[in-house]
Amino acid sequence: MSDPNSHPHFDDRGANHWFVTLEGGIDEAKRSGRLIFVEFGRKACTDCRTLVEVLLTDAQITNKLRTHFVTVAADADSDDPAILALAMQVQDATTLPYVMFSDAEGELLHGFSGPTSVADLLQIMDRLIAEPS
Repeated sequence: MSDPNSHPHFDDRGANHWFVTLEGGIDEAKRSGRLIFVEFGRKACTDCRTLVEVLLTDAQITNKLRTHFVTVAADADSDDPAILALAMQVQDATTLPYVMFSDAEGELLHGFSGPTSVADLLQIMDRLIAEPS
C-alpha cells in the first residue's frame, strides 16, 4: 500500500486514517479531542485481517471511528514500548488481535483480545463515547 495513512498490513479500502505509533495517535487525539482506538495484531493473523477488512469497514463502525477516535495500527512484532505497555494492561489477552481504547493521554480505557462482532464493537464504542472524560 502506497498511502502512508493506510493500514500497514491490511486493506481497509481507505475507511480509516491509521497512525503506526501510539505517540502519533496521542498527538492527534490531543489536537482533535478524540479517544484512541488501537488494533494490535500481525500480518499473518486471520482474525486481525477480518477485524480491519470487514468489521472496521462497516459503515456504522467507520462513522464512529472517524468522528470519535484516532486509529492506531500496532504491529505485535513491534518494539514500540508505549504500545507494548498498553497491551500488557489488557486482562486475559491471549489471542490476537488485541483491541485497545485509550484516552488522549494514552491511558487504557478498555481492551479485549480475539475476534469480535460489529454489534459488540459498537456497544463498547458507544459506552466509551458516552462516558465523561
